[in-house]
Amino acid sequence: MVPTKFKYYIMLDTADEMWTPKEPVQTRFDVIRTVSSVITAVSLLVMVISMFVAGAYTVTTVSKLQSTYHPERLANIIGDASETMHTIHQTTTMLKSGRHGETMLDDVHRLIHAVESLSTALQHLQVQQLLTESSSWRTMTSEFVGKLKHGLADTP
Repeated sequence: MVPTKFKYYIMLDTADEMWTPKEPVQTRFDVIRTVSSVITAVSLLVMVISMFVAGAYTVTTVSKLQSTYHPERLANIIGDASETMHTIHQTTTMLKSGRHGETMLDDVHRLIHAVESLSTALQHLQVQQLLTESSSWRTMTSEFVGKLKHGLADTP
């Protein structure tokens, strides 16, 4: 007999019989390939459906706008929006002009002076006195809470 090109048929040399294995060999790469193909198909289906829904929503919205608002009214709405943007632009320009020529470098210079004064104040800070005061406050509050707890327990 002529050997066949099928993957799962094996020709026996001793006899003229052909046999098939119980089930085809499946590797983990075949499973991964199948899963990725299913995920891709589902993703494409979701994208197509969402595009149809978005298109239908857009058509409905535009037709509703056309039936509700006349072209003159739409022009007024757009004109009002442009006037609002112009007012915002003038306000920001006015706020910028209120600084009277101060630049970003002036702000940085003021920041540097503030940090320098803070560092000199930290150098003269009496750390030991701060620690003793904080420990006295801590003991005082813990005693207060303890006495308050005993006082509340004694009340009927």
